[in-house]
Amino acid sequence: MNRPCINILLPLVLCLSAASCDPAAEKIEFRIVATRPHDPGAFTQGFQWSDGRLYESTGLYGQSSVREIDPADGKILRRRPLAREVFGEGLTLHNGELWVLTWKENTAYVFEPATFKFLRTHTYEGEGWGLTSDGKQLIMSNGSSSLNFINPGDFSVARTLEVTDGNRPVDRLNELEWVDGVVFANVFETERIARISPESGRVTGWLDLSALRNLLPRPNRAEVLNGIAHDPATGHFWVTGKNWPLMFEIELPAK
Repeated sequence: MNRPCINILLPLVLCLSAASCDPAAEKIEFRIVATRPHDPGAFTQGFQWSDGRLYESTGLYGQSSVREIDPADGKILRRRPLAREVFGEGLTLHNGELWVLTWKENTAYVFEPATFKFLRTHTYEGEGWGLTSDGKQLIMSNGSSSLNFINPGDFSVARTLEVTDGNRPVDRLNELEWVDGVVFANVFETERIARISPESGRVTGWLDLSALRNLLPRPNRAEVLNGIAHDPATGHFWVTGKNWPLMFEIELPAK
């Protein structure tokens, strides 16, 4: 009489005793479509594609900037330096404006994309790392395992999302990109990008780009992978890293 009941309960017991009941995050394959030059002096913090234009923010005190670069050859088309006392971080486009974070200066700068004309600033608590937009809110990382969803009107935090792989928090979330309803995030000091559900915070896939480092010409001063830009027209991603002499256009498998 009890045997069927035991068989039904057994998977539940096993699930409760396991480290996690979440399905394993898939390994995301990729194909290199093109390789382009990239300024090796750019300490890349943010990457953003919009209507054929490629925007980039760079870091380091005394060297931080916002720039537009030519996707074909990586040449700098326009550049606006940030103040010497500012360490630039992630950037995104939201409601036709270019938003740029700072690392420890608790300030987000807003510029007009076509001219880089300064519009205003917003303040926030804690460190600024990566930034993206879902079209309604800004999404910000701060180097932890949390993502903050930000009201763009006053930069207040609407909600906080904890990111996990199974039951393990994913720390050092950095540069962000919103693509087709999910968040892609560089993990600092790795060559991996996490694909994250914005509802649950669960990592649903990992993109390992460590092979790209082997394609960089030597000698180089290349540091960690950092920079994700998505082109909606092609569905391709553009990726690069801090002081990388190349940027890569890659294609992911169709869902």
